[in-house]
Amino acid sequence: MTKINVEDRKKALFDLNGIAPFDEKMTFYYDESGNCRKFSLTESGFNSYDALKGDFVLAGVAHEGNRIEVDVDKLHAILGYQQNQKELKFKHLYHNAKDFLSFIGSKQALAFLNWLDGSGLYIHYSTLNNLFYSLVDIVDSLWETHPQCAIYMWDIKSALYDFVIQHQAEVVSIFVKHTYPDVKDVSSFCSELCELIKTYNNEDDYYPGFFLELFRQMLKTAGRLNKMIFIQENEPLVLIDGYYGLYLARCMEFSESYHIFDEEQTVIEKFKEVQLIENGVPINNWRFVKSHEEILVQVSDLLAGLLRKLFMFLDSNNDIQIQRLSESLTMDQRKCFALLYELLSKSNSKSVMLLKNTNTPKNIDERTNKLKTLGDCQ
Repeated sequence: MTKINVEDRKKALFDLNGIAPFDEKMTFYYDESGNCRKFSLTESGFNSYDALKGDFVLAGVAHEGNRIEVDVDKLHAILGYQQNQKELKFKHLYHNAKDFLSFIGSKQALAFLNWLDGSGLYIHYSTLNNLFYSLVDIVDSLWETHPQCAIYMWDIKSALYDFVIQHQAEVVSIFVKHTYPDVKDVSSFCSELCELIKTYNNEDDYYPGFFLELFRQMLKTAGRLNKMIFIQENEPLVLIDGYYGLYLARCMEFSESYHIFDEEQTVIEKFKEVQLIENGVPINNWRFVKSHEEILVQVSDLLAGLLRKLFMFLDSNNDIQIQRLSESLTMDQRKCFALLYELLSKSNSKSVMLLKNTNTPKNIDERTNKLKTLGDCQ
């Protein structure tokens, strides 16, 4: 069994992000959306287009203390719950919507968000962009020889991600050739990636040009040393082998709180292999439940599905398209977007840790600004 010192993990998180520790006792409920089980490379690209297009989302609701009273009957009524239904699921809320805009303009969506707004619950989520997460180990392998460049960490990671999006086929070809992230010939891998960046990069652009060139120079050093510790001796072509780490991270980051997860057998088995220690004392601040036995896990299912659809919608429309859409929304659509913005802002005000994004800072800011525009939030 692996023992993990929670104090070290929390200190690193708080110091890196410049935020205060969160010691309040809360109760979190969770469900997930977008679990592809494994995200891996294939000869033609990636094994899951859905995982490439949309984030994995672990999300739900939380409340202060150990207990909260919620109006379950009202929730059942607004969602048209039938007695023969086992539980509430996002597919019941999304129902026959042809796309996200038609869903967000539905009476059910508005009623659910109004209910959530008056429930006293907080939204929380941990979302992971599969492609971005699959790339960061390249950059993180370079700090050993270039610690002075760590101040540009997020700029470099963002620039690399944008570059891969724009030149996906060529980058994937290099990755597959070298069985990334199990690279055997680091020197050749670095050389080919450097040459590709040199072909397309415009160094006159501060972003991404300057940061891609900085990354390229760092890669050249790694190539000469033939060493990149995080992309060697891994399972060939497997970029993500599961999402249990996100579950465990929430238990560590909110160690004073209690965490109630929907049953996910692979995660349960992984949790059996670890013991969290804080101040020298073992902590077991979680349990897994069958979703039909816990209404707030069912609400978390609704939220996880809704948030993943929301993020995919925002990502698929650029700023100009969002502005045009905002001018043609119905009152119900605008109200739903405004409620989502307000609910997320409420959580962010409680603690920035409640909304965790494994993504580029650029993408995170764009999502917030787009949602604000659609909700006409001042």
